[in-house]
Amino acid sequence: MDQIKVFDDKFKDLTSEKVSPVALDGNEDDDLTDCNKKREWQAANPNHHSCSFCRVEFPDIAAQREHYKLDWHRYNLKQNLLNREPVNEEEFNVKLADDLSSISGSDSEKEDVTIESLATAQGKIFLRGGPNGVIFSLYRCLLAEKKVEIEEGNLQKQLHGLRESKKWTILMLGGGHFAGAIFDGEVARIHKTFHCYTVRAGQGGSQSSRDNKNASSAPKSAGASLRRYNETALIQHVGDIIETWKEDLEASSLIFIRAAGPYNKSVLFGGKNPLLERSNPRIRTIPFSTRRATFTEVKRVHSILSTIYCYNSTEDATKQFIKQKSPNHHRSKGKNTSINRAKSRENIQRPLPTEIIYSEEEKIGGLIAEDVEISFTDILQPFEETERRKKRLPKKKEPEKKKGKTKAEKLQEQEIQRKREVRETIRDGNLDKLKNIYKSYEDFDVKLHEALDELGNCALHVSAMHDRLEILSYLLENGANLCSKNNKQQTPYSCSQIKNVRDYFKLYAIEHPDKFNYNKAQIPTPQPSDLSPEELAEKKRLQRKCKRDKEKEKKKEKIVVMKERVEQDRFANLSDREKRALAAERRILSQSGEVISRCFLCGSNIAGKVPFEYMANRFCTIDCLKAHRMKSPLTLS
Repeated sequence: MDQIKVFDDKFKDLTSEKVSPVALDGNEDDDLTDCNKKREWQAANPNHHSCSFCRVEFPDIAAQREHYKLDWHRYNLKQNLLNREPVNEEEFNVKLADDLSSISGSDSEKEDVTIESLATAQGKIFLRGGPNGVIFSLYRCLLAEKKVEIEEGNLQKQLHGLRESKKWTILMLGGGHFAGAIFDGEVARIHKTFHCYTVRAGQGGSQSSRDNKNASSAPKSAGASLRRYNETALIQHVGDIIETWKEDLEASSLIFIRAAGPYNKSVLFGGKNPLLERSNPRIRTIPFSTRRATFTEVKRVHSILSTIYCYNSTEDATKQFIKQKSPNHHRSKGKNTSINRAKSRENIQRPLPTEIIYSEEEKIGGLIAEDVEISFTDILQPFEETERRKKRLPKKKEPEKKKGKTKAEKLQEQEIQRKREVRETIRDGNLDKLKNIYKSYEDFDVKLHEALDELGNCALHVSAMHDRLEILSYLLENGANLCSKNNKQQTPYSCSQIKNVRDYFKLYAIEHPDKFNYNKAQIPTPQPSDLSPEELAEKKRLQRKCKRDKEKEKKKEKIVVMKERVEQDRFANLSDREKRALAAERRILSQSGEVISRCFLCGSNIAGKVPFEYMANRFCTIDCLKAHRMKSPLTLS
C-alpha cells in the first residue's frame, strides 16, 4: 500500500486515463453502481396488494397488514438496507430454527459489515485508474458534497480540477477554540488560532445554550457574565478574521468546516449577514473526528484529507482496508458493551458482602427493614398539588422584541455619523472636504459652534488639538468663537499644548486686538506701553532695586525673630526665683527706663497687653496660667 498526495505528480499519472469506481467484495469488472443495483420485482397483478421487499402478493389488505407484523418482513427489510436479496418464508424458517438472534441482527452485525459499508462510514470512495489499473481510495468530500451523487461521466473532470486547485481552507471551531488556515499545496500561507472562555467548567456546554433552556432564571454570576461577554467577543473575532481572509477564501477551491453544535454553526452561518453561505458548493464537512482546534490539528486534518492510498489489487485493498476500524469502533472504550435485545436479561442474585446481625434493642424497637411498612401516599400528595398549582399559574408574557429601529433612533445614528465625519475630516487636514461639508449646511453658524464629541469639543478645539493651522484660519474667518469652552471649561488655546498652535493664537490676538475678549479666551497678550527704551530700562532697574530691598528687610525680620526665640527659651529655662527677681528689677527700673514685660511661664513679650495675674505673677494667656498652677499647686498649711 502506497501513500501519495493530491498535489504530487503520481496522482497526475493515476488520473491521466479513464477513472471508474470499483467494488472490493464483488468481481473486479463490476463497478460500484452495478454492486448497488438490486433486482427489481413486479407483482403479477399490479392491482392486488403486495410487499416488494418480501416479493409476495395478498388477497386483501388485512392479510397485508398481518404480514407487516411478521419477523420475516422485518428480516427482509434489513436485507434491503444491506443491498442483499430477500429470502422466502421457507428459507427464513430454516434460519429461524438455526439462530433466533438473526431476526434482530444484533449478533450478526459483525458479519453484515462489508467493505462498502466501512468505506461509506469513513466517507471514502474506491477508484481504479492509471495505465496499470491501480486501485486507490480518497475521501469522497474532495469530489462532491455529502448529498450530491458522483456521476461517472464527470469523475475524470473532477479529479483534474482537484489536482489543479491546490488552495484549500480549513476552519475549526469548538469549545471556545478557533483554528483556521489557508493552504497552498502543503504549505499554510495564512493561519490563526485563539481561545475564549465560553464553556462552563465541569458541566460543559456554552453559556447561551444554558440561557436558552431557561431564560427566566438565567445565571447572574460573574462567570456567566464573563462567558456571555466572551461569546460576543468570539463572534466578533471570528468575523474579523473571515473578513480579513475574504480574498483568499474566494480564491480557495475547497473550504473544510468543523463546527459541532448549533452555537458553533451559528457563529459561521447565523445572523442576518452570515460569514459563510450554507449553499456554497465549496464548503465541505470534515468526514472524520478531530481533536481540539489548534494549528497542529489543522495541519493534521489537511495531511489526512490530501493523502491517497494506492493498492496493487482488489484483494490487497480488501486486506488493508478491513484492518482499519470503523469510526464507531474508536468511540467505545474497554470491553464490548453491546446488549443482545433478543434474549431476556438474566436476573443474577448476588450475596451481600457481610451478614447483617441485629441487636435485641433494634428488634424490639422495630428497626428491622422487614418489619417496617412505609407509605408514601401522604408524602406525595402535597407534591402533586403543588405541581397542579404550578400548571394553573398563567405564564408571563415575554416582551415583544422590536422588529426594527425607530425613526428617532435612525436620525440619532445619522447625526452621530455626521459628526464623526467632520471630526475625521479635521483630523486628516482635508480643508476642501470640510468646506464642502459646511457649505451643504443651511444653519452654518450653528453647525460651526456645535459639539462634535462627548467632551463638548467644537471644530476649533479639534483643529487646535491636531495642529491644523489652515483649518483654524478658515474657521476664524467664518465666525468661529475663540472664547468657546468644552465640558472641562477649556478654550481652544488651553486645550492644546502644541507650540505652533499657541503661537498662532498669540499672533492672531496681536493682529486682531478688538475682535475677542482674549482674557476670556485665556490667550496671554502683551500690554501696550508709551515709554521709550531708556525709560523702560530705568524702570526695570528700579524694580530690581526694590526687589533687593525687600529681600534685605525679610532677612532683618528673620534675625529679629530668631533673637526673640532665643530670649524666650532663655527666660523659660529660668527658675521661679530668678523670674521673680527679674520682675522686681523691672519694677525698680521702670521709673528710669523702659522694661520689657514677659510671661512668667513661656517668656513671651506681653508689653502693651493686658496680662493674666496670679499670685503676683503675670501670664500671656490663660493656658500659661493654668499650666503653671498645675505645675506648682497650692498647699494649705
